Amino acid sequence: MKRFAKAELKSLSASCSFVSFVVYVLLLAGCAGEPKHPTWNSATGAEQHERLMWQAIHDQDWADIERHLAPTFVGVNAAGRSLDRAGWLEYWKGAHLGEFSLGEAAVRPEGADMVVTYTIHIGAAPPNSGFQVVSVWQEIKGRWTLIATSTTPIAPN
Repeated sequence: MKRFAKAELKSLSASCSFVSFVVYVLLLAGCAGEPKHPTWNSATGAEQHERLMWQAIHDQDWADIERHLAPTFVGVNAAGRSLDRAGWLEYWKGAHLGEFSLGEAAVRPEGADMVVTYTIHIGAAPPNSGFQVVSVWQEIKGRWTLIATSTTPIAPN
């Protein structure tokens, strides 16, 4: 009987060690948070994808932009002009985006889509200026794709 109890205790000890290890790994992974420098493959949310899109525009990485724009994409620029996918690409190719910063970002799930709202300030713009942006991202075949965006100038106070 003692021999059986020792074997059972040994088995229980090994199981506890394994469970402790798994819990430790899961906690470590959970504490790691969002990647410091997300890439298209490591980004964990729509806000990061939005930032990556603006960085791609800044870097003129048209291949990455095209990969993440839906074939039926529609965008409205700050002048109120509606553009399809090809028009949007041409618009930004001619813009030569300088330094930018995003703020006041909010992400709202909407079924399979994510709606991202934020302000963007481009270049050395004066305070209380910039643009309010609303974008809609959709996960298609395991990849987040921008399906619509609208950019509105922030009215000066």
